Amino acid sequence: MDTSLERVEQWRANTLDIAELGEDERLAVAEHAAAEQEEELVSTLVPLLSEAELHFVNFRRAQVTNNADAASESIRSCVENCRKSGSRDHRLEARARMEWGLLRYSLGEKEEAGVDLKWAMERLKVVDEGSAAHGVALLNMAAWHETRAEWMMALAMHSEISRHGPHLVETVALSRLAASRLQMHLQDHESALRHSWVALHGLSEAGLPGLAVEAALIWLNLALADVNEKAPMMQTRVEESSPRKVGQEFVLNSHPEDVAFAYDAIADSWDGGVSGSDRPDLQLMLEASRVLGREEFEAQLMQTEDITDTQLLQMLEHPDDQPGSS
Repeated sequence: MDTSLERVEQWRANTLDIAELGEDERLAVAEHAAAEQEEELVSTLVPLLSEAELHFVNFRRAQVTNNADAASESIRSCVENCRKSGSRDHRLEARARMEWGLLRYSLGEKEEAGVDLKWAMERLKVVDEGSAAHGVALLNMAAWHETRAEWMMALAMHSEISRHGPHLVETVALSRLAASRLQMHLQDHESALRHSWVALHGLSEAGLPGLAVEAALIWLNLALADVNEKAPMMQTRVEESSPRKVGQEFVLNSHPEDVAFAYDAIADSWDGGVSGSDRPDLQLMLEASRVLGREEFEAQLMQTEDITDTQLLQMLEHPDDQPGSS
């Protein structure tokens, strides 16, 4: 089945036959059209939507125009209509409660928002487990706990998203990226190394290169501590991961092939810019390139006069003081 984005593109190309849209497609396409401000397409789909669905689409319209009052009114009306006997839409009600929770959080109603987000998460697990909406609900609940400095509760939410399914690849990847950030904060380097690696692969597969770069930087920041060919490959670490026994030490090291993969993910997305007084991405790329023996990146940096990051300049001026130098 075509995605809602593809359907909107078909509309723009005058190749979309509205009559061919399935019942389960209409809301998704109307919602995406509203977000893209394709009002003619939205108007065409309105007669095919239920009252609750129309309120949800109007909520998206209000979001696009930053009309908080209209957004609040529409999403509340959506929840009320979803609950009508005889036409109750449990899935849409859960999605609407989630959106209402996010809106309430933005309005400062943080405790109330948590109630809505939890309700939505639990309902979606029952009626639509593993869907994109269920994944987003779990991510939102984890983020809510994180804003309250409830680190372990946030990680518990992420643990609900298994990389073995039923969640989407991008859901798993986004969860692991968020978890790796938390684990860095908690100094759990073993978990951060493993989860940032899973995030890097998942985000690359999902076509999210910007976030993949963030995951690669988290991983490299840890992995470059010790690079040697005797280190286990990361995929092996991920597959064979298990709770450590009492007294068992974790060795923070990495294999050169894995370093090359992370380096390439960053290098492929680098636009060549070097401006900025704090460029940890370029620092890590330089360190990794030296470890890998890829001299072209350092040569490129040496030829630019626009670098203002003092630490990066120091690394270039004193290569013998850096890891990986001979």
